[in-house]
Amino acid sequence: MYIMDLLFSSPRLRFSDAQKRAVITWAKALGAPNVPTLYGLKKCHDRICNQVGNPTEKVKANSGNIFYLNSIAKAIAKDYANPLTRMCMQDYPEDGQGSMSQAHHGEKMLNLPDGLAVPSVRVSKKIYFTGELLQQSSQSYFIPKRFFQAYLPDGDAAHPEPAILAIGNPVALTAAGFIVDPERIIVEVSTFARTFEEIEEREFECGFTESSRSYAQHMPNPLRKKSGGRLVLSVPLIIFIDDVSGNVSKQWNKHHVVYMSNAAMPRQMLEKEFCIRFVSSSPHASPLKLAKGVKDSITTAAEQGVIAWDCKYKEEIMLVPYGLFKAGDNPMQAEECSHGGLKCNMFCRTCYVGGTMVEKSTDEGYLKIFESGRLREPDDTRKHIYDQIALSKLSGGTEKVKNAVTSSGIRDAASASIVNHLLVLGKSLRKREAGKPALKEDEVRATLEKEFEDLLCGRPLEEFINPLLGMPGVNIHRDTPTEILHTVLLGVVKYFWGQTVFILEKAHLLDTFQTRLESISTNGLHAPTLGTEYICHYKGSLIGKHFKSLAQVMPYIIYDLVLKTVLNGWTVIGEVVVLLWHTKIDDLETYLAQLSCTIEDFLTVSAQCAPSILISKAKFHFLLHIPMYIRQFGPAILFSTERFESFNHVFRLTCIHSNRQAPSRDSCNTFASHDTIKHVVTGGFWFDAVQKKWVRAGDAVRQYIADHPEQRHLLGLNTANAKAAGFQTRSHRICADPQNASKHPSSSSSRFVIADSIVATNGDTVAVGGHIILSDEAETLRIRKIIEILAPDNNRMYASHVAIQFLQFLPTVHPTLWVPRMQTITNQEVKSPEQILCAVNIQHDCASSQCVETRSICAHQEREQTTRTKRIVKHKETNSFLLNV
Repeated sequence: MYIMDLLFSSPRLRFSDAQKRAVITWAKALGAPNVPTLYGLKKCHDRICNQVGNPTEKVKANSGNIFYLNSIAKAIAKDYANPLTRMCMQDYPEDGQGSMSQAHHGEKMLNLPDGLAVPSVRVSKKIYFTGELLQQSSQSYFIPKRFFQAYLPDGDAAHPEPAILAIGNPVALTAAGFIVDPERIIVEVSTFARTFEEIEEREFECGFTESSRSYAQHMPNPLRKKSGGRLVLSVPLIIFIDDVSGNVSKQWNKHHVVYMSNAAMPRQMLEKEFCIRFVSSSPHASPLKLAKGVKDSITTAAEQGVIAWDCKYKEEIMLVPYGLFKAGDNPMQAEECSHGGLKCNMFCRTCYVGGTMVEKSTDEGYLKIFESGRLREPDDTRKHIYDQIALSKLSGGTEKVKNAVTSSGIRDAASASIVNHLLVLGKSLRKREAGKPALKEDEVRATLEKEFEDLLCGRPLEEFINPLLGMPGVNIHRDTPTEILHTVLLGVVKYFWGQTVFILEKAHLLDTFQTRLESISTNGLHAPTLGTEYICHYKGSLIGKHFKSLAQVMPYIIYDLVLKTVLNGWTVIGEVVVLLWHTKIDDLETYLAQLSCTIEDFLTVSAQCAPSILISKAKFHFLLHIPMYIRQFGPAILFSTERFESFNHVFRLTCIHSNRQAPSRDSCNTFASHDTIKHVVTGGFWFDAVQKKWVRAGDAVRQYIADHPEQRHLLGLNTANAKAAGFQTRSHRICADPQNASKHPSSSSSRFVIADSIVATNGDTVAVGGHIILSDEAETLRIRKIIEILAPDNNRMYASHVAIQFLQFLPTVHPTLWVPRMQTITNQEVKSPEQILCAVNIQHDCASSQCVETRSICAHQEREQTTRTKRIVKHKETNSFLLNV
């Protein structure tokens, strides 16, 4: 029963009822014992889901649309009750002291408002809250205002762990009472000894002095009573809204969907499908109506608190969720900001920049595109929306509203129905009809005001405008970070690709381009094949992975095929892509300065190549805001939407396997069922109403997932199949006492297998002839070339010797491509596989070597060699190479 239910609940392997019956019949025909019926299986499944809890809620929007939503409170409670997700979470923001790799390193989490920052900490089984008086082990008093983590310089070097710190005010006890020092200090929470409750019982009668009495007004922290003395943690959430088709066919069946991730988890976990939560979908409700439901779900959870089981501390805790940022593509983020979109005159949702085409074409207007303007604020946006509603009641309202949108760039989709209704009604009331006197303007205004009041139905206007403008802790204009997939790869890189292809086709050089692309070295690019034939044949239909690969190699292909400005543009694009896909930033200020400088260089080169493109394509300007968003939320890859876009496939499968009579409810119920099964089989806890305690599945259920990696994969968890350093992928012959083996001091075998490739420490597979980064005995990083890989005959799976050839840097960079130049030298060594850190991409310097000759090789199809041929570059045997940085 359990195994079959687990199989049928796999998100990426959906079964129809007919297929389920076929599987059950097949199992019975094979003589499997205790095969359940489909009816019995569904009954058991429903009983499990009811016991864990149904998170699906019905929502009715102001517009009358009905949709369903899975409770965010219950979703985050599962995250904390599941050891798979809970054990990797970080509860407090961290001061990276210049380094950055996770969302908790961003400034937003470090500088949250008091109502959203983590309000409590546990020390020696005691819980301390912000704003409360406490006593340290040194007998001094202290009022913490905020908790955070940081690595201390005197910490354990062998096992470095960040210490939890508190910033707050020192307090002195005098005869007149407690005196609070307004100057804040930072202390370790490990020094906390007595809680406010303990102090209140004894020495609190003296109270606070007149100058410090304002501090006493906030004691005790209201959350202490509200939580029942439990630990209270804040939960940062990443919300993603997108439009996606519910069909596999080309017929567009538009749904708006909302997904969510818990940003307390590290990036490596956020990228797993298992950690993406479905929240809501609807083919009827608009994105802002769904956002209103999400906002209400988060706000209600924050106000009431979410009681959950913390499997890390093995006790109940209270959770307070808040929105960290809203991920999405540019049109969706513009709608979330009540912005007019990329085609608007004031085209930026983040700042006030732009104008009419005439204004942007002037020297002053054009230069403003190269810099960030005054940042937008939610209060200003709200005022613009109110003004547009007021203008819709005036004579000539259509033109006045249009001018207001043009001048501000604000167009609120939530209140658009009200504005349009008033404009249409105003036109009909002011329309002159033969034989009837025209209504006076006062009468028209009175009628419009009455109609406006009827539309509101006695509710405040705030409920009918963009709900995200008033969401606690959210500045929607600064919490919609520039998304690198759509802005960089599918934006500026795609634009440059289109211009380059046009130049190549006009000069009849596309065949030359294809030959060079076919000849490019892919070692270290993390792109096993560039798909040369596909790229050149379907050059107008490429996707993100193609542009990501092209951005890394284009300068080595088009060095003499295009104008110097276009070549410079591709060179800078490569630098931008490398910088934006950093997973860890070691020195934030240096990194942001370099990124800002590179973006400015790219905009300058773009203006030289096609000046008008910066006016017509808003995505070039959006690049200027990326450094600000990285400072706020962490490396740009954290707010990339690729993982959410991939999850659209799972959503599409739920639409296909439904009767489509209630699409929103069916999707919510299906994903709720998926989440319940995933939670149970991976060891998550839930509250049993009968036993009145938190329980979880038995050992046999949990062990089954651990023992069956294929089931883990179907649940969205990556299978643990990483190969250890030194694993060799294929061998082709045996040799006795090879020369390179004798050079290694640990050589003990007399017979060796010559291997084709090897796995580096970071998981890269490097073939013979490939280039690597190697750490020598002095832990100095070197670039080397693999010339032979040997594995002992008695353990062929793992190599024991790697023969390498030395490379050295030349004193100057390449004069055209501005990358480091290298050459090989005769020195060779034999190294241990554990010293190979990763693969690195080295290209032959065809530009300086003038490699113009080509040769034919046989093409492969269906994994077989054919008689068809293709042309590749015949590299000259010059000792000149380029490090692809």
